[in-house]
Amino acid sequence: MATSASWPALDLEIPATSPAAVAAPPFRAWLALARDARDRLAAATVPIGEVALHAWRRQARAETLALAWAYTRSLGVAVASAGSPDAATEADLLLATGHQPVFVHPGIWIKVLAMSRLVPPGRVGLHCVVDTDALEVVAADVPAMADGRLVRTQVVLARADPDVPVEAMPAPSPDAWRAFLAEIDDRVRTLDAPEVLAGWERARALPPPPASGGLAGAVTWARRTLEGPRPYVDLPVSHLHRTGAFRRFCWAIVREARRFAQVHNAQLAAYREHYGVRTTAQPFPDLLVDDRRVETPFWIVQEGRRRPLLVEVATGRLLAGDVPVGRIPDDPDDAAFAALPIRPRAMTLTAFVRLGVADLFVHGLGGGRYDRATDAIARAFFGIAPPPYATVTATLWLPFADAGQAADERRRLHRLLLDLRHNPDRFLPAHDGPHRALVEEKWALIRRLDRGEARTRRERRQATARIREINTILQVQVADRVAAVQDALRRLDRLARDAEVTTARTYPFVLFPVEAVERLVDLLETDAAGPTRG
Repeated sequence: MATSASWPALDLEIPATSPAAVAAPPFRAWLALARDARDRLAAATVPIGEVALHAWRRQARAETLALAWAYTRSLGVAVASAGSPDAATEADLLLATGHQPVFVHPGIWIKVLAMSRLVPPGRVGLHCVVDTDALEVVAADVPAMADGRLVRTQVVLARADPDVPVEAMPAPSPDAWRAFLAEIDDRVRTLDAPEVLAGWERARALPPPPASGGLAGAVTWARRTLEGPRPYVDLPVSHLHRTGAFRRFCWAIVREARRFAQVHNAQLAAYREHYGVRTTAQPFPDLLVDDRRVETPFWIVQEGRRRPLLVEVATGRLLAGDVPVGRIPDDPDDAAFAALPIRPRAMTLTAFVRLGVADLFVHGLGGGRYDRATDAIARAFFGIAPPPYATVTATLWLPFADAGQAADERRRLHRLLLDLRHNPDRFLPAHDGPHRALVEEKWALIRRLDRGEARTRRERRQATARIREINTILQVQVADRVAAVQDALRRLDRLARDAEVTTARTYPFVLFPVEAVERLVDLLETDAAGPTRG
Protein backbone atom coordinates (compact mmCIF):
# COMPACT_ATOMS: atom_id res chain seq x y z
CA MET A 1 0.00 0.00 0.00
CA ALA A 2 1.39 3.40 -0.92
CA THR A 3 1.94 5.80 1.93
CA SER A 4 3.48 9.18 2.48
CA ALA A 5 4.93 8.10 5.82
CA SER A 6 8.51 7.27 6.58
CA TRP A 7 8.01 4.94 9.48
CA PRO A 8 10.59 5.19 12.28
CA ALA A 9 11.69 2.27 14.43
CA LEU A 10 9.84 1.41 17.64
CA ASP A 11 13.02 1.23 19.65
CA LEU A 12 12.31 2.63 23.13
CA GLU A 13 11.52 0.14 25.88
CA ILE A 14 10.58 0.47 29.54
CA PRO A 15 13.73 0.19 31.68
CA ALA A 16 13.91 -3.12 33.54
CA THR A 17 15.95 -1.75 36.44
CA SER A 18 15.54 1.13 38.88
CA PRO A 19 16.32 3.98 38.89
CA ALA A 20 16.53 4.35 35.12
CA ALA A 21 15.26 6.76 32.46
CA VAL A 22 15.36 6.70 28.67
CA ALA A 23 14.46 9.21 25.99
CA ALA A 24 14.30 9.28 22.21
CA PRO A 25 15.67 11.41 20.73
CA PRO A 26 18.27 12.05 23.46
CA PHE A 27 17.27 14.69 26.00
CA ARG A 28 20.16 16.94 24.96
CA ALA A 29 18.67 17.19 21.44
CA TRP A 30 15.18 18.36 22.42
CA LEU A 31 15.78 22.10 22.34
CA ALA A 32 17.53 21.99 18.97
CA LEU A 33 14.57 20.07 17.53
CA ALA A 34 12.16 22.63 18.97
CA ARG A 35 14.11 25.54 17.47
CA ASP A 36 14.21 23.86 14.06
CA ALA A 37 10.43 23.33 14.17
CA ARG A 38 9.78 26.92 15.22
CA ASP A 39 11.90 28.22 12.35
CA ARG A 40 10.36 25.82 9.81
CA LEU A 41 6.80 26.84 10.63
CA ALA A 42 7.40 30.55 11.14
CA ALA A 43 6.33 31.38 7.58
CA ALA A 44 4.40 28.22 6.62
CA THR A 45 1.45 29.04 4.40
CA VAL A 46 -0.26 25.64 4.25
CA PRO A 47 -3.92 26.42 5.04
CA ILE A 48 -5.66 25.24 8.17
CA GLY A 49 -9.32 25.96 7.57
CA GLU A 50 -8.50 28.65 4.95
CA VAL A 51 -5.96 30.43 7.19
CA ALA A 52 -2.21 30.21 6.60
CA LEU A 53 -0.63 27.93 9.15
CA HIS A 54 1.75 30.54 10.56
CA ALA A 55 -1.14 32.92 11.28
CA TRP A 56 -3.38 30.17 12.63
CA ARG A 57 -0.54 28.93 14.79
CA ARG A 58 0.01 32.40 16.27
CA GLN A 59 -3.68 32.57 17.19
CA ALA A 60 -3.72 29.02 18.59
CA ARG A 61 -0.75 29.65 20.85
CA ALA A 62 -2.05 32.96 22.19
CA GLU A 63 -5.55 31.62 22.91
CA THR A 64 -4.35 28.36 24.44
CA LEU A 65 -1.80 29.96 26.74
CA ALA A 66 -4.28 32.60 27.88
CA LEU A 67 -6.74 29.89 28.92
CA ALA A 68 -3.99 27.84 30.56
CA TRP A 69 -2.76 30.78 32.65
CA ALA A 70 -6.30 31.50 33.81
CA TYR A 71 -6.98 27.87 34.68
CA THR A 72 -3.70 27.36 36.54
CA ARG A 73 -4.28 30.49 38.60
CA SER A 74 -7.80 29.31 39.39
CA LEU A 75 -6.29 26.24 41.08
CA GLY A 76 -4.10 28.45 43.25
CA VAL A 77 -0.96 26.82 41.81
CA ALA A 78 2.30 28.77 41.83
CA VAL A 79 4.04 29.02 38.46
CA ALA A 80 7.83 29.45 38.55
CA SER A 81 8.01 31.97 35.73
CA ALA A 82 7.93 35.70 35.21
CA GLY A 83 6.03 35.13 31.99
CA SER A 84 2.40 35.79 31.17
CA PRO A 85 0.11 35.11 28.23
CA ASP A 86 0.68 38.66 26.99
CA ALA A 87 4.45 38.18 27.00
CA ALA A 88 4.40 35.00 24.88
CA THR A 89 5.36 35.43 21.23
CA GLU A 90 5.73 33.05 18.34
CA ALA A 91 9.50 33.55 18.61
CA ASP A 92 9.51 31.89 22.05
CA LEU A 93 10.13 28.19 22.29
CA LEU A 94 7.14 26.34 23.68
CA LEU A 95 7.35 22.75 24.90
CA ALA A 96 4.22 20.79 25.76
CA THR A 97 3.15 17.48 27.19
CA GLY A 98 -0.05 15.99 28.60
CA HIS A 99 -1.74 13.12 30.37
CA GLN A 100 -5.00 12.05 31.94
CA PRO A 101 -5.69 13.50 35.42
CA VAL A 102 -4.79 10.35 37.32
CA PHE A 103 -2.30 9.41 40.02
CA VAL A 104 0.59 8.93 37.62
CA HIS A 105 3.68 6.88 38.40
CA PRO A 106 7.23 8.25 38.01
CA GLY A 107 7.57 6.85 34.48
CA ILE A 108 4.81 9.25 33.43
CA TRP A 109 5.53 12.04 35.92
CA ILE A 110 8.97 12.40 34.35
CA LYS A 111 7.36 13.84 31.20
CA VAL A 112 6.34 17.11 32.82
CA LEU A 113 9.46 17.40 34.97
CA ALA A 114 11.76 16.81 31.99
CA MET A 115 9.81 19.32 29.91
CA SER A 116 9.91 21.98 32.60
CA ARG A 117 13.66 21.49 33.02
CA LEU A 118 14.11 22.88 29.48
CA VAL A 119 11.67 25.81 29.58
CA PRO A 120 13.48 29.05 28.64
CA PRO A 121 13.88 31.55 31.49
CA GLY A 122 10.83 33.74 31.99
CA ARG A 123 8.63 31.50 29.84
CA VAL A 124 6.35 28.54 30.47
CA GLY A 125 5.64 25.09 29.12
CA LEU A 126 2.17 23.65 28.63
CA HIS A 127 0.66 20.56 30.24
CA CYS A 128 -2.60 19.34 28.69
CA VAL A 129 -4.88 17.76 31.29
CA VAL A 130 -6.73 15.11 29.27
CA ASP A 131 -10.03 15.36 31.11
CA THR A 132 -11.91 14.28 27.97
CA ASP A 133 -11.06 10.60 28.54
CA ALA A 134 -13.55 8.28 30.21
CA LEU A 135 -11.58 6.50 32.94
CA GLU A 136 -14.32 4.70 34.97
CA VAL A 137 -12.06 4.67 38.04
CA VAL A 138 -9.49 7.09 39.42
CA ALA A 139 -7.42 5.35 42.06
CA ALA A 140 -3.98 4.90 43.56
CA ASP A 141 -2.03 1.64 43.65
CA VAL A 142 -0.66 1.10 47.14
CA PRO A 143 1.46 -1.75 48.58
CA ALA A 144 0.35 -3.24 51.89
CA MET A 145 0.77 -6.25 54.15
CA ALA A 146 -2.28 -8.51 54.28
CA ASP A 147 -2.42 -11.89 56.03
CA GLY A 148 1.35 -11.90 56.35
CA ARG A 149 1.95 -11.26 52.65
CA LEU A 150 2.95 -8.18 50.71
CA VAL A 151 0.23 -7.30 48.20
CA ARG A 152 -0.59 -4.52 45.77
CA THR A 153 -3.91 -2.89 46.55
CA GLN A 154 -6.01 -0.13 45.03
CA VAL A 155 -7.47 2.84 46.87
CA VAL A 156 -10.31 4.38 44.85
CA LEU A 157 -11.00 8.10 44.84
CA ALA A 158 -13.81 8.20 42.23
CA ARG A 159 -15.80 6.00 39.86
CA ALA A 160 -17.94 6.73 36.81
CA ASP A 161 -19.84 4.99 34.02
CA PRO A 162 -17.81 3.96 30.95
CA ASP A 163 -18.92 6.88 28.75
CA VAL A 164 -18.57 9.63 31.37
CA PRO A 165 -15.49 11.80 30.73
CA VAL A 166 -13.45 13.03 33.66
CA GLU A 167 -14.55 16.60 32.91
CA ALA A 168 -18.04 15.61 34.11
CA MET A 169 -16.81 14.13 37.41
CA PRO A 170 -17.02 16.43 40.44
CA ALA A 171 -14.18 17.10 42.83
CA PRO A 172 -14.15 14.86 45.90
CA SER A 173 -15.76 16.35 48.98
CA PRO A 174 -13.38 17.29 51.81
CA ASP A 175 -14.52 14.21 53.72
CA ALA A 176 -13.98 11.93 50.70
CA TRP A 177 -10.52 13.41 50.13
CA ARG A 178 -9.51 12.92 53.75
CA ALA A 179 -10.86 9.36 53.69
CA PHE A 180 -8.87 8.63 50.52
CA LEU A 181 -5.61 9.81 52.09
CA ALA A 182 -6.41 8.03 55.36
CA GLU A 183 -6.94 4.74 53.53
CA ILE A 184 -3.60 5.09 51.74
CA ASP A 185 -1.97 5.94 55.07
CA ASP A 186 -3.47 2.89 56.78
CA ARG A 187 -2.11 0.59 54.09
CA VAL A 188 1.34 2.16 53.84
CA ARG A 189 1.77 1.90 57.62
CA THR A 190 1.41 -1.88 57.47
CA LEU A 191 4.77 -1.98 55.68
CA ASP A 192 8.14 -2.51 57.31
CA ALA A 193 9.61 0.09 54.98
CA PRO A 194 10.61 3.39 56.64
CA GLU A 195 11.76 4.95 53.36
CA VAL A 196 8.39 4.31 51.74
CA LEU A 197 6.70 5.97 54.70
CA ALA A 198 9.09 8.92 54.41
CA GLY A 199 8.21 9.36 50.72
CA TRP A 200 4.50 9.42 51.57
CA GLU A 201 4.83 11.83 54.51
CA ARG A 202 4.25 15.08 52.60
CA ALA A 203 1.31 13.85 50.52
CA ARG A 204 -0.58 12.51 53.54
CA ALA A 205 -0.91 16.08 54.84
CA LEU A 206 -2.45 17.51 51.65
CA PRO A 207 -5.59 19.50 52.47
CA PRO A 208 -8.77 19.02 50.42
CA PRO A 209 -8.36 20.38 46.86
CA PRO A 210 -10.45 23.23 45.44
CA ALA A 211 -13.88 22.09 44.31
CA SER A 212 -14.07 24.43 41.33
CA GLY A 213 -11.84 22.35 39.08
CA GLY A 214 -13.77 19.11 39.40
CA LEU A 215 -11.98 15.79 39.74
CA ALA A 216 -9.43 16.70 37.07
CA GLY A 217 -8.56 19.88 38.93
CA ALA A 218 -8.27 18.03 42.23
CA VAL A 219 -5.71 15.53 40.92
CA THR A 220 -3.83 18.24 39.01
CA TRP A 221 -3.74 20.46 42.10
CA ALA A 222 -2.40 17.62 44.26
CA ARG A 223 0.43 16.81 41.86
CA ARG A 224 1.40 20.43 41.36
CA THR A 225 1.29 21.13 45.09
CA LEU A 226 3.78 18.31 45.68
CA GLU A 227 5.97 19.49 42.80
CA GLY A 228 6.25 23.02 44.07
CA PRO A 229 6.48 26.00 41.65
CA ARG A 230 7.34 24.91 38.10
CA PRO A 231 7.59 26.88 34.85
CA TYR A 232 4.54 25.48 33.13
CA VAL A 233 0.79 26.00 33.02
CA ASP A 234 -2.01 23.43 32.87
CA LEU A 235 -5.02 23.38 30.59
CA PRO A 236 -7.88 20.86 30.55
CA VAL A 237 -8.46 19.57 27.04
CA SER A 238 -12.18 20.21 27.51
CA HIS A 239 -11.41 23.95 27.42
CA LEU A 240 -9.91 23.90 23.92
CA HIS A 241 -13.29 24.30 22.23
CA ARG A 242 -13.38 27.84 23.65
CA THR A 243 -10.61 28.89 21.27
CA GLY A 244 -11.26 30.05 17.73
CA ALA A 245 -8.15 28.21 16.54
CA PHE A 246 -9.41 24.84 17.76
CA ARG A 247 -12.83 25.43 16.19
CA ARG A 248 -11.13 26.22 12.88
CA PHE A 249 -9.09 23.03 13.17
CA CYS A 250 -12.30 21.02 13.77
CA TRP A 251 -14.05 22.79 10.94
CA ALA A 252 -11.20 22.01 8.52
CA ILE A 253 -11.70 18.31 9.26
CA VAL A 254 -15.46 17.92 9.57
CA ARG A 255 -16.25 19.78 6.36
CA GLU A 256 -14.01 17.25 4.55
CA ALA A 257 -15.00 14.38 6.77
CA ARG A 258 -15.05 11.73 4.06
CA ARG A 259 -11.61 12.65 2.70
CA PHE A 260 -10.19 12.84 6.20
CA ALA A 261 -11.60 9.42 7.11
CA GLN A 262 -10.15 7.91 3.94
CA VAL A 263 -6.73 9.39 4.67
CA HIS A 264 -6.96 8.40 8.33
CA ASN A 265 -7.89 4.79 7.64
CA ALA A 266 -5.36 4.37 4.82
CA GLN A 267 -2.51 5.60 6.98
CA LEU A 268 -3.57 3.36 9.84
CA ALA A 269 -3.57 0.38 7.48
CA ALA A 270 -0.05 1.30 6.36
CA TYR A 271 1.06 1.65 9.98
CA ARG A 272 -0.31 -1.78 10.90
CA GLU A 273 1.26 -3.38 7.85
CA HIS A 274 4.66 -1.82 8.52
CA TYR A 275 4.79 -2.69 12.21
CA GLY A 276 3.01 -6.04 11.97
CA VAL A 277 0.05 -4.91 14.11
CA ARG A 278 -2.78 -7.43 13.82
CA THR A 279 -5.54 -5.68 15.77
CA THR A 280 -7.58 -2.87 14.28
CA ALA A 281 -7.74 -1.20 17.70
CA GLN A 282 -4.06 -0.20 17.47
CA PRO A 283 -2.66 2.37 17.40
CA PHE A 284 -6.27 3.63 17.42
CA PRO A 285 -9.43 2.43 15.63
CA ASP A 286 -10.48 3.23 12.08
CA LEU A 287 -13.18 5.82 11.53
CA LEU A 288 -16.60 4.56 10.48
CA VAL A 289 -17.52 5.32 6.86
CA ASP A 290 -20.75 4.24 5.17
CA ASP A 291 -23.04 5.55 2.45
CA ARG A 292 -24.80 7.96 4.81
CA ARG A 293 -22.45 8.91 7.63
CA VAL A 294 -18.80 9.47 8.34
CA GLU A 295 -17.28 9.34 11.79
CA THR A 296 -14.95 12.21 12.70
CA PRO A 297 -11.94 12.06 15.07
CA PHE A 298 -13.83 14.04 17.73
CA TRP A 299 -16.16 13.47 20.65
CA ILE A 300 -19.14 15.58 21.60
CA VAL A 301 -20.39 15.78 25.18
CA GLN A 302 -24.11 15.61 25.92
CA GLU A 303 -25.62 15.48 29.38
CA GLY A 304 -22.27 14.59 30.90
CA ARG A 305 -21.58 11.74 28.50
CA ARG A 306 -19.41 11.67 25.42
CA ARG A 307 -20.57 10.45 22.03
CA PRO A 308 -18.74 10.11 18.71
CA LEU A 309 -19.24 13.11 16.43
CA LEU A 310 -20.42 12.06 12.97
CA VAL A 311 -21.27 13.88 9.77
CA GLU A 312 -24.33 13.08 7.72
CA VAL A 313 -22.71 13.68 4.36
CA ALA A 314 -25.78 14.45 2.21
CA THR A 315 -27.19 17.06 4.58
CA GLY A 316 -24.09 18.36 6.36
CA ARG A 317 -25.72 17.63 9.68
CA LEU A 318 -23.55 16.92 12.72
CA LEU A 319 -24.64 13.95 14.82
CA ALA A 320 -23.88 12.82 18.36
CA GLY A 321 -24.19 9.15 17.58
CA ASP A 322 -27.63 9.18 15.93
CA VAL A 323 -28.83 12.45 17.46
CA PRO A 324 -28.60 15.64 15.34
CA VAL A 325 -26.75 18.41 17.19
CA GLY A 326 -26.10 20.99 14.47
CA ARG A 327 -24.74 21.58 10.98
CA ILE A 328 -21.37 22.19 9.43
CA PRO A 329 -21.27 26.00 9.20
CA ASP A 330 -19.85 28.15 6.44
CA ASP A 331 -17.66 29.88 9.01
CA PRO A 332 -15.94 28.24 12.01
CA ASP A 333 -16.81 31.27 14.14
CA ASP A 334 -20.51 30.56 13.67
CA ALA A 335 -22.13 30.95 17.09
CA ALA A 336 -24.04 27.65 16.97
CA PHE A 337 -20.89 25.76 16.00
CA ALA A 338 -18.88 27.53 18.71
CA ALA A 339 -21.44 26.42 21.30
CA LEU A 340 -21.01 22.72 20.50
CA PRO A 341 -18.95 20.91 23.19
CA ILE A 342 -16.60 19.23 20.71
CA ARG A 343 -13.60 17.40 22.15
CA PRO A 344 -10.54 15.98 20.39
CA ARG A 345 -9.61 12.35 20.54
CA ALA A 346 -6.00 11.37 21.26
CA MET A 347 -4.78 11.81 17.68
CA THR A 348 -6.53 15.12 17.04
CA LEU A 349 -5.43 16.43 20.44
CA THR A 350 -1.74 15.96 19.71
CA ALA A 351 -2.19 17.00 16.08
CA PHE A 352 -3.76 20.29 17.22
CA VAL A 353 -1.21 20.99 19.95
CA ARG A 354 1.76 20.10 17.77
CA LEU A 355 0.58 21.89 14.62
CA GLY A 356 -0.90 24.87 16.39
CA VAL A 357 0.77 25.47 19.74
CA ALA A 358 4.01 23.69 20.61
CA ASP A 359 7.45 23.46 19.07
CA LEU A 360 8.05 20.08 20.70
CA PHE A 361 5.63 17.66 22.35
CA VAL A 362 6.84 15.25 25.05
CA HIS A 363 5.17 11.84 24.96
CA GLY A 364 5.31 8.67 26.98
CA LEU A 365 5.68 5.32 25.24
CA GLY A 366 2.01 5.00 24.24
CA GLY A 367 1.78 8.45 22.70
CA GLY A 368 5.17 8.04 21.07
CA ARG A 369 3.83 5.02 19.25
CA TYR A 370 0.46 6.34 18.13
CA ASP A 371 1.81 9.71 16.99
CA ARG A 372 3.76 7.95 14.25
CA ALA A 373 0.35 7.49 12.67
CA THR A 374 -0.62 11.08 13.55
CA ASP A 375 2.39 12.36 11.60
CA ALA A 376 1.42 10.34 8.54
CA ILE A 377 -2.22 11.49 8.69
CA ALA A 378 -1.27 15.16 9.12
CA ARG A 379 1.14 15.06 6.20
CA ALA A 380 -1.40 13.37 3.96
CA PHE A 381 -4.38 15.56 4.94
CA PHE A 382 -2.91 18.98 5.74
CA GLY A 383 0.17 18.70 3.55
CA ILE A 384 2.71 19.42 6.30
CA ALA A 385 4.51 17.48 8.99
CA PRO A 386 3.82 18.59 12.56
CA PRO A 387 6.67 19.69 14.80
CA PRO A 388 8.56 16.75 16.29
CA TYR A 389 7.83 14.91 19.48
CA ALA A 390 10.11 13.34 22.04
CA THR A 391 9.42 10.16 23.96
CA VAL A 392 10.54 9.60 27.53
CA THR A 393 9.87 7.03 30.21
CA ALA A 394 11.45 5.79 33.40
CA THR A 395 11.36 3.12 36.06
CA LEU A 396 11.54 4.03 39.73
CA TRP A 397 10.73 1.43 42.35
CA LEU A 398 9.62 2.26 45.83
CA PRO A 399 12.56 1.95 48.26
CA PHE A 400 12.08 -1.69 49.24
CA ALA A 401 15.10 -4.01 49.12
CA ASP A 402 16.63 -4.03 45.66
CA ALA A 403 15.74 -7.21 43.78
CA GLY A 404 19.14 -7.49 42.07
CA GLN A 405 21.03 -7.10 45.34
CA ALA A 406 18.71 -9.64 46.97
CA ALA A 407 19.57 -12.21 44.28
CA ASP A 408 23.31 -11.66 44.81
CA GLU A 409 22.88 -11.92 48.57
CA ARG A 410 20.89 -15.15 48.20
CA ARG A 411 23.72 -16.73 46.21
CA ARG A 412 26.26 -15.62 48.82
CA LEU A 413 24.21 -17.06 51.67
CA HIS A 414 23.71 -20.39 49.90
CA ARG A 415 27.47 -20.70 49.45
CA LEU A 416 27.98 -19.80 53.12
CA LEU A 417 25.42 -22.42 54.21
CA LEU A 418 27.18 -25.13 52.21
CA ASP A 419 30.48 -24.13 53.77
CA LEU A 420 29.02 -24.23 57.28
CA ARG A 421 27.76 -27.75 56.66
CA HIS A 422 30.84 -29.20 54.97
CA ASN A 423 33.62 -27.11 56.55
CA PRO A 424 32.37 -26.03 59.98
CA ASP A 425 35.95 -26.01 61.26
CA ARG A 426 36.65 -22.89 59.17
CA PHE A 427 34.30 -20.97 61.45
CA LEU A 428 35.86 -22.13 64.75
CA PRO A 429 38.65 -20.36 66.65
CA ALA A 430 41.98 -20.79 64.90
CA HIS A 431 43.94 -21.61 68.04
CA ASP A 432 43.33 -24.26 70.71
CA GLY A 433 39.79 -24.99 71.83
CA PRO A 434 38.06 -28.23 72.80
CA HIS A 435 37.68 -29.42 69.20
CA ARG A 436 41.19 -28.78 67.97
CA ALA A 437 42.03 -32.48 67.96
CA LEU A 438 39.00 -33.26 65.77
CA VAL A 439 39.93 -30.52 63.32
CA GLU A 440 43.50 -31.84 63.09
CA GLU A 441 42.21 -35.38 62.58
CA LYS A 442 39.86 -34.23 59.77
CA TRP A 443 42.63 -32.49 57.83
CA ALA A 444 45.01 -35.41 58.34
CA LEU A 445 42.40 -37.66 56.74
CA ILE A 446 41.89 -35.21 53.86
CA ARG A 447 45.67 -35.05 53.23
CA ARG A 448 45.84 -38.85 53.32
CA LEU A 449 43.09 -39.08 50.69
CA ASP A 450 44.70 -36.38 48.56
CA ARG A 451 48.08 -38.21 48.60
CA GLY A 452 46.46 -41.53 47.75
CA GLU A 453 47.60 -43.17 51.00
CA ALA A 454 44.15 -44.73 51.48
CA ARG A 455 44.76 -47.39 48.89
CA THR A 456 41.80 -49.72 49.20
CA ARG A 457 38.18 -48.86 48.62
CA ARG A 458 37.44 -49.80 52.25
CA GLU A 459 40.10 -47.39 53.56
CA ARG A 460 38.73 -44.55 51.41
CA ARG A 461 35.19 -45.21 52.59
CA GLN A 462 36.30 -45.26 56.21
CA ALA A 463 38.23 -42.00 55.83
CA THR A 464 35.32 -40.27 54.11
CA ALA A 465 32.85 -41.52 56.71
CA ARG A 466 35.07 -40.26 59.54
CA ILE A 467 35.33 -36.81 57.90
CA ARG A 468 31.53 -36.62 57.71
CA GLU A 469 31.26 -37.73 61.35
CA ILE A 470 33.71 -35.04 62.45
CA ASN A 471 31.77 -32.42 60.42
CA THR A 472 28.54 -33.50 62.15
CA ILE A 473 30.17 -33.12 65.57
CA LEU A 474 31.62 -29.72 64.68
CA GLN A 475 28.35 -28.47 63.18
CA VAL A 476 26.93 -28.30 66.69
CA GLN A 477 29.40 -25.51 67.37
CA VAL A 478 28.16 -23.44 64.42
CA ALA A 479 24.44 -24.22 64.81
CA ASP A 480 23.59 -20.63 65.73
CA ARG A 481 25.41 -19.38 62.64
CA VAL A 482 23.56 -21.89 60.45
CA ALA A 483 20.22 -20.81 61.92
CA ALA A 484 21.02 -17.14 61.27
CA VAL A 485 21.88 -17.86 57.64
CA GLN A 486 18.71 -19.90 57.20
CA ASP A 487 16.64 -17.06 58.66
CA ALA A 488 18.30 -14.61 56.27
CA LEU A 489 17.52 -16.90 53.34
CA ARG A 490 13.89 -17.14 54.40
CA ARG A 491 13.70 -13.35 54.47
CA LEU A 492 15.22 -13.18 50.99
CA ASP A 493 12.82 -15.84 49.77
CA ARG A 494 9.97 -13.66 50.98
CA LEU A 495 11.51 -10.74 49.11
CA ALA A 496 11.71 -12.85 45.95
CA ARG A 497 8.09 -13.89 46.40
CA ASP A 498 7.15 -10.24 46.88
CA ALA A 499 9.23 -8.97 43.95
CA GLU A 500 6.12 -8.47 41.81
CA VAL A 501 4.95 -6.00 44.42
CA THR A 502 8.24 -4.37 45.38
CA THR A 503 9.36 -3.82 41.79
CA ALA A 504 6.01 -2.64 40.40
CA ARG A 505 6.39 0.67 38.58
CA THR A 506 2.77 1.81 38.81
CA TYR A 507 2.80 3.33 42.28
CA PRO A 508 1.48 6.91 42.27
CA PHE A 509 3.24 10.23 42.63
CA VAL A 510 1.91 10.66 46.18
CA LEU A 511 4.29 7.92 47.38
CA PHE A 512 7.44 9.49 45.93
CA PRO A 513 9.30 12.67 46.82
CA VAL A 514 9.57 14.85 43.73
CA GLU A 515 13.33 14.98 44.25
CA ALA A 516 13.55 11.26 43.43
CA VAL A 517 11.93 11.86 40.04
CA GLU A 518 14.12 14.91 39.45
CA ARG A 519 17.09 12.57 39.78
CA LEU A 520 15.63 10.55 36.89
CA VAL A 521 15.77 13.71 34.78
CA ASP A 522 19.39 14.10 35.93
CA LEU A 523 20.04 10.67 34.40
CA LEU A 524 18.69 11.94 31.07
CA GLU A 525 21.12 14.86 31.27
CA THR A 526 24.14 12.68 32.06
CA ASP A 527 25.45 12.70 28.52
CA ALA A 528 24.53 16.33 27.89
CA ALA A 529 26.97 19.18 28.21
CA GLY A 530 24.18 21.32 29.60
CA PRO A 531 21.38 22.26 27.18
CA THR A 532 21.19 25.83 25.98
CA ARG A 533 17.85 27.60 26.21
CA GLY A 534 16.46 29.90 23.56
